[in-house]
Amino acid sequence: MAHATESFPPKKIDVKQSDPAWLEKRLAAHSAVARVLSKANTLGEATPEILREIAKSLGWELAIFWRVDAEVQTMVCEASWSSPALNAEQFNEKVRGTVLPSAKGLPGRVWTTGQPVWVDDYVDEDLPGTPITAQKKIHGAACIPIKLKDQVLGAMEFVSRDIRQPDAKIQEMMTVIGTQIGLFMERNRANEMLNNCEERYRLLADVSPDMLLTIDDELNILFANKASEPIFGYTPAELLGMKLTALIPEYLDNKLVLQQNTVPERCIHPALSGVHKNGERLCLEVAFAEFIGKNKKYATGVIRDVTEHLRTQNALRDTERRLQSALASGPGGHIIAEAPAMLELFERVKKAAASYAGILIQGETGSGKECVALALHQQSPRAGKAFVARNCAAIPANLFESEMFGHKKGSFTGADRDRKGAFLEADGGTLFLDEIGDLDYNLQTKLLRAIQEKVVRPVGGDKDVPVDPRIICATNKDLRECCKTQEFREDLYYRLVTVVLVVPPLRERQEDIIPLARHFVGIASKWVHTLTPAAEERLLKYPWPGNVRELRSMMEQAVIFAAGNEIRPEELSFPDATITKVNGTSLLLINAERRHILEVLKNCNGNKSDAALALGVARSTLALKLKGYFGGKSSNPDLPGI
Repeated sequence: MAHATESFPPKKIDVKQSDPAWLEKRLAAHSAVARVLSKANTLGEATPEILREIAKSLGWELAIFWRVDAEVQTMVCEASWSSPALNAEQFNEKVRGTVLPSAKGLPGRVWTTGQPVWVDDYVDEDLPGTPITAQKKIHGAACIPIKLKDQVLGAMEFVSRDIRQPDAKIQEMMTVIGTQIGLFMERNRANEMLNNCEERYRLLADVSPDMLLTIDDELNILFANKASEPIFGYTPAELLGMKLTALIPEYLDNKLVLQQNTVPERCIHPALSGVHKNGERLCLEVAFAEFIGKNKKYATGVIRDVTEHLRTQNALRDTERRLQSALASGPGGHIIAEAPAMLELFERVKKAAASYAGILIQGETGSGKECVALALHQQSPRAGKAFVARNCAAIPANLFESEMFGHKKGSFTGADRDRKGAFLEADGGTLFLDEIGDLDYNLQTKLLRAIQEKVVRPVGGDKDVPVDPRIICATNKDLRECCKTQEFREDLYYRLVTVVLVVPPLRERQEDIIPLARHFVGIASKWVHTLTPAAEERLLKYPWPGNVRELRSMMEQAVIFAAGNEIRPEELSFPDATITKVNGTSLLLINAERRHILEVLKNCNGNKSDAALALGVARSTLALKLKGYFGGKSSNPDLPGI
């Protein structure tokens, strides 16, 4: 026997199961392990302390924790501990990370059988696969399974330089500890899976364009995804602990009562007002599912910002209502007009509509340029096809190609379906490009190619698509002057413009003010409302800087606040006291403005650019005003160069 030749023969320890001292040691070991497991977060944190506490309490001098790697069917050393008296640091370094094949050594036997193993003298064991056999002074050894139900998750191996007789109580206690560790390992595995699920959920939540959040029964925000910042201006960290009512003040007034059950109850609020961090008002679609957990109510939900969507939708409805409510029997087909200037315009519209010439409609904001464009379309050979209107000033530069030429599904973030674009929507019909003078210079090249070659390529597409819309443009700028200042491409101008139609401002067509006012009152009122003669007189004295659009807005407001069926002068909401008496067909206010402009022009020797600079207005604005003053002519014989 190897131990007979040692200088210090091993002692035989015969542990008495009823010995009070050993009972106290068993309790100490059990208590120490429970304490370690209650504090540890991971197996790596717990195993070194567990080995040390059990070994020190029960007199073992070396301890190793083996973990089963079921995927490759091996056992891996997770941790080891040795008594300082053993001086086995080199062994500890060597054994850590050691991999045992299946069924090798005492750990392998425990893994195979699922039962604890105790040998009184390790030297008598023929276990060549176990690194411990390299230690000549090792004798007693015990190996306990780490189990969860019938599954072996690992083993704890304890050895001593003394020959130790098996002890059923110690073995039983160590087996119980092994089961506790197995439960700890399973909890760790479950927590790891839960953390992975939470991480995957967070990643999924953060790519959502909608805001996802969780609140408690006091409306405290417990979770929010990254969409909170573009929608409300707050980062997820800033929202934690905030009240939901800080974002949606009216949430409590619209909140559904939660029934006392654990089944989630869905409550949908299709239109609630929200508040951005900067104070801006938002329109939201909100859906929450409420539930009860741990005797406390919670809710998780989705918030979608529909502000821009509703704004666009309302603008489209307003345009549709404006076009459909116009009088179809008028000389322009969709515009009420009695003024000679407008009757003359519609004669030109009728002739231009029959051709395929490019049309430019010029006029002040709100004067009715889009209605003229629609009249052109409906009197043209393309009347049965689509009329598509786009405001060039309202299209962001990065969305111009998608808006005009369409896009393919998946071509960029948010492109969840194919889209035709304005050119394809208007194919065979009419495409009305409003505010063409405000189109970015770099985008004008792309527009020119589409018009010139009659093809478009959708964003994300791989081939050109032929298109044939008739282009009608409108602007409140002087495009010729914009070409000179290189604000507008000259080649695009000549491609777009064959015929120029000028819509006179409302102040120059007084014969239309009262018929238009009566018409707008009629379509805005659910009941019969009329304008008193005094109210009509006041309308004729106002200069209408906002043109027909301003007149319609004022009539709609008057209908809302009218005390009876008649709209009186005091119920007309003029912005200030700019109403003056008329002198012939010209207002004193307009005459004063004209005199001032002509005086500045004389001082500038008729130079429009210098005069515009002196007046503090754009040169194109000055040119339009001069055209209005001189009946559409571009020159004045009293001034050089005008």
